[in-house]
Amino acid sequence: MTFEDAVNFLESLAGFGIRPGLQRITKLLQLLDDPQNKYKTIHVTGTNGKGSVCAMLSQILKTANIRVGLFTSPHLVTYRERIRINNEDISEGDFAALVDEVKSCIAQMIEEGNESPTLFETLTAMAFKYFADQKVEYAVIEVGLGGLLDSTNVITPEVSIITNVANDHAEKCGGDLLGIARYKAGIIKQNVPVVTGADGEPLKIIRDTAQKNHSKIFVLGEDFFVDESLELSLKGEYQKLNAAIAIKSVQVLNDSRVTDSVINVAIKNTHWAGRFEILNINGKTIIIDGAHNGAGAEALRKSLDKNFPTGRRVFLFGVLRDKDIDTIIENLFRTTDFVIVTRPDSERAAEPESVCQRLQTKGIKSIAIKDNDEALKFFLDRNEEVLISAGSLYLIGNIRKLLKKMK
Repeated sequence: MTFEDAVNFLESLAGFGIRPGLQRITKLLQLLDDPQNKYKTIHVTGTNGKGSVCAMLSQILKTANIRVGLFTSPHLVTYRERIRINNEDISEGDFAALVDEVKSCIAQMIEEGNESPTLFETLTAMAFKYFADQKVEYAVIEVGLGGLLDSTNVITPEVSIITNVANDHAEKCGGDLLGIARYKAGIIKQNVPVVTGADGEPLKIIRDTAQKNHSKIFVLGEDFFVDESLELSLKGEYQKLNAAIAIKSVQVLNDSRVTDSVINVAIKNTHWAGRFEILNINGKTIIIDGAHNGAGAEALRKSLDKNFPTGRRVFLFGVLRDKDIDTIIENLFRTTDFVIVTRPDSERAAEPESVCQRLQTKGIKSIAIKDNDEALKFFLDRNEEVLISAGSLYLIGNIRKLLKKMK
């Protein structure tokens, strides 16, 4: 099986959509000899920041000379980004071999009368199997959606992390903010410590769940704090919060190899694409950020206001139609901004013309250019001080790839 064949097979599973539940992933992992139980894990959920926290955790463990796996989603350019060891993407050959092996298990499941796993469940099983085959000591596992019924929620980690709780995916996670909090608290296991940056009513739910599970909880702003003196390579004001959560989580592991000096070096050298990432292209400063929900949009706006407080901003923006688009617009844009709206590479993409209509009702000037290449060319022709590509990860991944080719 070639890498292209592997990707085609995986994407043939996309038609099964998102189907919460653990029965399919449990059966698939049983056929693979339950690889997820053969190494230590760290489980990370949250509305925003979980990818950055995972990247920091992986870098800290790697810097401590610990062999570490990293499973994240979605990818920006290639599926290989989702499965990493010591921050190196899985090779095309290993990826294809994994798909071939898991495909046989899926065929057996179907023959026995079971439902086919979804695309994400298959990727999850592949990651767990690869980490076992590669004999990692730890694996950092990012939740795909919610937590309680997410296919990653078959592990018993060393520490459970809930970065924050905000309104996103409510229709799939309990219907409202408190429902989302319950779903995310669903990753908490008996006697497994919890680290969180949540506050308000969601924190109460997380605290109650931790108490019921006899799990010690560490809360940002109460039990640990942001270190303003810490030097981060990741830009954006919100990364200081993420760093505090990552650092507390590795401290909870109580591994003597993870010293303060290791942590400082690792945080300084953590890189995570598409999160307030600053590129210089032909003398222009371009910021790329996956502000794909209301909380992410608010965090990006704060970072822009601090780092680029004056001058007109031009955005290259695209969003998925199942997001709270009005809240994203309200939290991200100023009335002086100019927004070029294009279409993310997803069947869930909002049409640019409809997004423009929403922007115009807020008094924000915009133009719809559906094709990404055309939109990017128009974007780069602007003469403003700062250019920002933001919104769906399905958009910024493609824009980042096009910009890297130019560079």
